[in-house]
Amino acid sequence: MAIICKEAESEVNYVATFKRIMQTAPVPMSPLESLSSSAVCTANSVRVALILVLTRGGSTTKIVAKYRPSMPILSMVVPEVKTEKFDWLCSDEAPARHSLIVRGLVPVLSAGSVKASDVEATKEALVFSLRYAKEKGFCKVGDSVVALHRVGAA
Repeated sequence: MAIICKEAESEVNYVATFKRIMQTAPVPMSPLESLSSSAVCTANSVRVALILVLTRGGSTTKIVAKYRPSMPILSMVVPEVKTEKFDWLCSDEAPARHSLIVRGLVPVLSAGSVKASDVEATKEALVFSLRYAKEKGFCKVGDSVVALHRVGAA
């Protein structure tokens, strides 16, 4: 079955598919739609090994997948860790589970971070994601990767 899937995937013209999808994209685009399509365009142009998306809810990765890149999309779901007085709360893994059905997505639940700043937490998640991608063979040292994430609390 895997051989059949690989052969079928090798016959798809991803650049033409991307152009066809862009022709039907809404104008004007939302900022999230624009960032997602730009990430796929960049990934196609540079021929990266992987698109890495840090997400909390999964909507960004689904929009990236809509543009059908030829490379895998690693959807790193970063749970939100909050404190309320003396209670620690962590968002659930539902976004990762929901991403399992979307073509091209490889959902992974990242470890929650208790870093003091959002910038530190983002950096920690990126390091974890790239280490995971290398361990699983999605990319290797020296490969280019497109990463789509929010910087800090922006």
